[in-house]
Amino acid sequence: RRSRSSSPAAKANMIPASFIPQVKTWRFGPAQGDGDVKSYPLTVGGMDIVIQLHGCLSPFSASSLRDSTRKTLTLRLPQVWDTCFGEMETALIKEVSAGSTKFFDQKLAEEQVLERYKYLSKKTEEYHRNVRVKLNTSGFYACRYWDGSRARIEAPVDHSGLNFNTVLRIRALWVSAEAWGLVCDCTDLQLLENTQVECPF
Repeated sequence: RRSRSSSPAAKANMIPASFIPQVKTWRFGPAQGDGDVKSYPLTVGGMDIVIQLHGCLSPFSASSLRDSTRKTLTLRLPQVWDTCFGEMETALIKEVSAGSTKFFDQKLAEEQVLERYKYLSKKTEEYHRNVRVKLNTSGFYACRYWDGSRARIEAPVDHSGLNFNTVLRIRALWVSAEAWGLVCDCTDLQLLENTQVECPF
């Protein structure tokens, strides 16, 4: 019988869909926080929502306000992840809209929920999609760094222009009176060797 296996290129295009569980399978845990912002822990089948990405470019270095140890890192996604992230966020907006009374204490139309959403990823014209994640530089949840031999290394002084294999954890849904979004932490970065982007001038 003829094998039904796909070509390597086709398999590469199929991989991401299996790595982001469908939003309808996500479990939103009990609300946490007593202040203006509440968070709802996210799991699937009792497990954390963890995504592995290969070949992500960091156009800029990690940054934060007031030199905080919890920084924001922008990662440019490989083309194969473009549709996957876009569809995930579209499904998330519909899911939160259906449960708007739970999350916002009032019934909101999908358009109102969409207006309040702070996108995790951003797509601009023909350019690759970017995703903005949080990166802890110290403490128990500090991001771990690895080399190509899977050995632990120190964090680079500057992330700009570097390529990484990345592990992300979609940790929670956060909600305030006027906005909402996903808490996505970068837990591991594997530095790809000889991938520093050089200035062309």
